[in-house]
Amino acid sequence: MARVPLTEQDRRRRQVVVLGVAVAVLVVLTAGLLVRATTATGERERAEAARDAALSRALMAESASLAVTDPRTARLLAVAAARIVPPSPWTRAAVRAAAARPELAVLRGFPSDVDAVTFSPDGAYVAASGRDDLLRVWDARSLAPVTWPIPGDDGASGTALAYRPDGRELAVADTWGRVHFFDTATRARRIGGETRKSSRSWAAYRPDGALLATTRTRFEESRLWDPAAAAPVAALRTLEGTPGPVAFSPDGTLLAVAYFGGPVRLFDAASGLLTGDPLPATDEAVDEAAALAFSPDGRLLAASTGGEQAQLWDVATRRPAARHLTGHAGPVTAVAFSPDGAILATASGDRTVRLWDAATGAPLGDPLTGHSGAVTAVAFSPDGATLASASADATVRLWRLPRARARLLTLPGPVPADRPVSGPGARAVLSADGTRLVVQPYDATRPGPGRLWSWNTGSVRSWDAPGGPLPGGLLAIRKDTPVDALALSRDGRTLAASGLDDPAHGRDVTIRGGPAGAPPVRGRPLAFSPDGRLLATAVSGSEARVWTLDGSAPGRTLAGEGEPVAAAFSADGALLAVGTPAGPVLVWDVATGRRRAELTGHTGVVTALAFAPSTPPTLVSGGADRTARLWDVGTGRGLLLAGHAGPVDAVAFAPDGTVLATGGADRTVRLWDAPTGRPIGPPLAGHRGAVAALAFTPDGRALLAAAADRADVRGDSYALWRWDTAALAADPVTTACAQAARTLTPAEWSARVPGRPYRRDLCP
Repeated sequence: MARVPLTEQDRRRRQVVVLGVAVAVLVVLTAGLLVRATTATGERERAEAARDAALSRALMAESASLAVTDPRTARLLAVAAARIVPPSPWTRAAVRAAAARPELAVLRGFPSDVDAVTFSPDGAYVAASGRDDLLRVWDARSLAPVTWPIPGDDGASGTALAYRPDGRELAVADTWGRVHFFDTATRARRIGGETRKSSRSWAAYRPDGALLATTRTRFEESRLWDPAAAAPVAALRTLEGTPGPVAFSPDGTLLAVAYFGGPVRLFDAASGLLTGDPLPATDEAVDEAAALAFSPDGRLLAASTGGEQAQLWDVATRRPAARHLTGHAGPVTAVAFSPDGAILATASGDRTVRLWDAATGAPLGDPLTGHSGAVTAVAFSPDGATLASASADATVRLWRLPRARARLLTLPGPVPADRPVSGPGARAVLSADGTRLVVQPYDATRPGPGRLWSWNTGSVRSWDAPGGPLPGGLLAIRKDTPVDALALSRDGRTLAASGLDDPAHGRDVTIRGGPAGAPPVRGRPLAFSPDGRLLATAVSGSEARVWTLDGSAPGRTLAGEGEPVAAAFSADGALLAVGTPAGPVLVWDVATGRRRAELTGHTGVVTALAFAPSTPPTLVSGGADRTARLWDVGTGRGLLLAGHAGPVDAVAFAPDGTVLATGGADRTVRLWDAPTGRPIGPPLAGHRGAVAALAFTPDGRALLAAAADRADVRGDSYALWRWDTAALAADPVTTACAQAARTLTPAEWSARVPGRPYRRDLCP
């Protein structure tokens, strides 16, 4: 069959069809290539993200492993772990945990034992002396070594050093029996004294800087020096044996000398004559181990003369001011008071440093560990925030100390019979913003009138007078029966209190500071809503009731499981959580009365509750089972917070919701990273009784803890502690970098963060 010739129009139509097919094929091929490229890019990005996540976890683990041996690098690795992955609660928690550890730095460079350490009076420098090295100095801020022109011509070792109180001079006693006087401005040196070799020396300036006292082993005398002439001016001798550490009283009138295995003797600093009876030895003798220090106010003397115990003495009466300080497993080698006199640090041959409450002799937390040799000296920085320790392991360690101030809670005039006392029945409540504390009186010997003690705790002026009592006032609530329960509004302005006047546990509730014309309220007060409009109470049986204090709506009854013990409203007031004796935490919708959740996990009574200021709602509960639990109310999942050695009776969130505090009968407060449940730093210890209430200040820079510290005839059974939490309120990365005082070098980064470009912005 003959082919029909194609017309021009047909040819064009065919060309269009062919071109369309080609384009379609090209589009399909391009789309396929794009899909492949996109898939490859996605797979590559996911692989890189997985690699970075694994590297971040490895850096966190390495940070934790270096916390004791190299705390500065440990902080920087935690920061690096947070930098190389998108921000998350876990990386933030890792940096916060690193920054909260007590270990700050390890200063190296000595060839052998370090025998002495001190801070300059302005806190700018850390100085140390030791075997085969007369003096080493570091910048206290950057921790960089400071070069001093010290000739090493005679091989003398430095075993004691002291700054003149005005900081203009630094004296170093060496093993040849000489004293080197350095002008700290010019670093020029003068040397005084004859060459008589000994193994150890001690030195102390009189507060006016006009005298220097020294002692040396192998010689049964102490010496007084004229620093201006660099020459000894007097020798102090007794029959007690070999003198050890020396210390001037803060007013410069007394010089104390500790004798190895013997007593402590006090000399009149002006005449050099002995004063009063000797203070007996604290324990059996140990060669060249003794310790001595006056408290900043001169009232106390801490001493050890060769054993594993230290003793606090009342200087005026020459009697023990507290029980022996026991706990070290080796001889006590040094003691030092914090600048405010509240804390005593002791060093020991057991390689540890311990902290003590100077007022009572009670231990403050666990010992500080990390040295691999005997700890030979301790010194506080002038601001009390840092402790330095020297050791036979050839290092100086710097420690970050939790900072707190405690104020007794007292009333002027005679103490009433119904004063608050620690023990069963005592209760304290802090307003959520920390501005007011109210204590429930309880006298086990007889019923008393219904009165409360109230203190304004939020005023800055309240903390102006160090150590002084915090003045309060009495609130008359009921005439004949004791107050048995109370609650405070968030701002501390409204108080609800009930009494034991019928089986319903408080038929009538007294409202102080509430709205005018509030309707009658019944039950035992449990909690106010954040806006103060609602009050939850426990009524008869197992019911809780929510009252509207302005009368705008009727109250609502919520059926529970056992008599409610504790309660808390969510930040928006929409939810109410109630703790029960059997352990479950019940959560209701306040508006509808519908039960939203039943949170189970506690094995005993739930005694404390608090909601985080965040959404979705997060709740913390404390219980008699010695645990706290973090709850996701929406899912009902809980996170166990374990560590307390007694019932957890107080809980509180920081204003930003990222930090949680728990306290209780074990007399400690523990801090937690709320999003992850990880502990933050060591427990805050020192409270001399159960911690009954906790609250953060509105800026999050302080944590208030009310503790049943004392019970004596003065009635000051409670004390209020103000813990410094400013570092936790700040950005963790900024805090960690400031503590490390450096950043990772390119070489360190390349070795520890392989495959990632160097971050010059690692630390801001």
